[in-house]
Amino acid sequence: MNREAASSFPESDFALRRLPAGARHARILELVERHGFVSVADIAASFSVSDMTIRRDLGALEEKGMVVRTHGGAVGVGRREVFDAAEPAFSSRRRQNATAKTAIARAAAKLIGPRESIGLDVGTSILALAEEIASRSDVTVFTSNLYAAAVLGRRSCPVHVLGGLVRGPELSVVGANPREQIRHFYVDKLFLGVSGVIEDGFFDYSPEDTEIKRAFIEQASEVIVLCDASKFDHRSVSKICGLDQVAVLVTERPPPSHLAEALSRAKVDVIVCEFASSSALA
Repeated sequence: MNREAASSFPESDFALRRLPAGARHARILELVERHGFVSVADIAASFSVSDMTIRRDLGALEEKGMVVRTHGGAVGVGRREVFDAAEPAFSSRRRQNATAKTAIARAAAKLIGPRESIGLDVGTSILALAEEIASRSDVTVFTSNLYAAAVLGRRSCPVHVLGGLVRGPELSVVGANPREQIRHFYVDKLFLGVSGVIEDGFFDYSPEDTEIKRAFIEQASEVIVLCDASKFDHRSVSKICGLDQVAVLVTERPPPSHLAEALSRAKVDVIVCEFASSSALA
């Protein structure tokens, strides 16, 4: 459940303040039943309690067999994976988990060596990375991300933009032309944005963007995924690749145990960056 989704709930669900534990539990169960997944941060903010209070609530509900906890929230019993059918607006995604994405981008930037060629995929985490490396003149960037290209183009970082059809409002370049262009160059590292990751692999909302991601993967020596913890156990319409095609996953929280085990089996190096939550305690 994201901020945009939360704002669409009836006010009676999310305008409640300082509910006693029993009432909070009942409301949490209603939201899990309705949406499949609930986020600790969203519920804590809506109920005006601390993240720790909501974690205790979810722990109590899990002990009773009513929910299954995932990192960052919980899902209904028997539902580990959450399917995201619709792509949220770019502006909404940019605001969601912005602090975590900045921390992830900062950690990812440290993985780029001097004089390397890199590929930048689309998405809000990748845009945060572009902002981190914009002042570097010792790397060469290839991208289908017009948001990132605009950031890099204003500074000293050399950037090559693929030509093709612009998919708005994502401002990604898609189609046969960019796929063909990608085949003519090589990148040391590809930084990939995803909408979700499950034990079966990495996913994205857009089949058109996914085709570009796959073309990039074929030309990259190393694939690095930037993925904040809200995307764990989420999948959407288009599978990008299996876990074993990715070398590194950069995130701000450790994955849940079942996903961590799958990543380990696939030999994916998980980097958990330093991250301080901005959530205020009640």
